[in-house]
Amino acid sequence: MLRFLLLSAAAILSALPCSAAEIVVGEDLVLGINLAGGWSLHLDPPEALVEEMARHIAHEPAAAKATAAQIESVALKRLAANEAIIYHAASGAYLTIDFSPLEPGEAAPGSSVLRNSARSAAQSLAGEEEVADVAWDVTPCQVSGAGEAFQLAADYRQHGRPMKFLGIIGYVEGYWFYLYYTDPGNDPAVFREMRAMLERVTVRRMGH
Repeated sequence: MLRFLLLSAAAILSALPCSAAEIVVGEDLVLGINLAGGWSLHLDPPEALVEEMARHIAHEPAAAKATAAQIESVALKRLAANEAIIYHAASGAYLTIDFSPLEPGEAAPGSSVLRNSARSAAQSLAGEEEVADVAWDVTPCQVSGAGEAFQLAADYRQHGRPMKFLGIIGYVEGYWFYLYYTDPGNDPAVFREMRAMLERVTVRRMGH
């Protein structure tokens, strides 16, 4: 996975809200997204999000004998594997952005492969520790500038708390991409903002 560069001057201040950002997610690919107020784009995982994920990881069986520092290190590693994170500090909601190049010799995924990948993501969510009552749906969706994509929408409970998930799994020439949004479900307006932002996401080649 490639680390990203920020093309928007406003987005360089990654801890502050900005109206628009363009992110280099491949050798010549740029993802564009408009951010609503209260959302911030981060080069590195925000500390509050790392701490929140560490609390969830602490419930996993593999973490039973781990120290707090070890658990936090695992949380940081998981989050840092993404090219970017868009975070809403007031609610704890966040979007991870991951573009992964095809492996050598790997064929471009077709519709059924992409759909099955979205379904597998739903099954993985349902299999996580302390996750229950998962209700999910996979539907085709459009991402401007990309090839086919599918959206996974899910409602569930984690540690007894209602949560929402919205994921887009798709393909653009040479790359799988995963846009995964996790929402604590405290404020419906926050979820609506992210849905609107995802509907306007674009992918383009540099210079176009």
